[in-house]
Amino acid sequence: MTDKQIKILAAAIDVFAEKGYANTSTKEIAEKAGVAEGNIFNKFVNKRGLLHAIVTPVMQSFFPASMDTFVKTQLTKVYPSLNAFITALVQDRFAFLKQNSKVIKIFVSEMLYDQEVRAQLTTEFTGAYWHRINQQLDSLKANHLIVDWSNIEILKTMWSITGGAILGYLYFDQQLTKTSTDHAITALVKALSY
Repeated sequence: MTDKQIKILAAAIDVFAEKGYANTSTKEIAEKAGVAEGNIFNKFVNKRGLLHAIVTPVMQSFFPASMDTFVKTQLTKVYPSLNAFITALVQDRFAFLKQNSKVIKIFVSEMLYDQEVRAQLTTEFTGAYWHRINQQLDSLKANHLIVDWSNIEILKTMWSITGGAILGYLYFDQQLTKTSTDHAITALVKALSY
């Protein structure tokens, strides 16, 4: 991409994250990027094309790469307790969220409204992720460190509690402080204790 196109994408990320896709105009994006509005249409055709230029790389490259890193750094360890497992996962994912909040906010918004994005999301979870997370949960169950539920029920509980904190951070200006992170960890450990 040219420098101008990169400026347009960066501006679109900022404005979409701040105002939402529906409430953003191409004129606002062009002004923030310091370019003429026509430059947006030259490369991206329309506002939807610009949104897809953000979401598609997230789905095809950014998301799989981040999941691969997560698998290699967090899901290959042996955890001595449920608390250690939950703490490592929550702290890692919350740190990732803080570093990438604008793009994640755009992606989550699109995932909620676009069936195609939701369908693609389910295919982007790598086989390595599912293998390692199931292996971790099975190991914790075998050692009587976590409830003896199906792995999908355990994951839904984890996603529910952390999802509330994530949505609060992305959409309601609720900070992910040490205290709120500790509360999410405590809630998960209590919910999933054997």
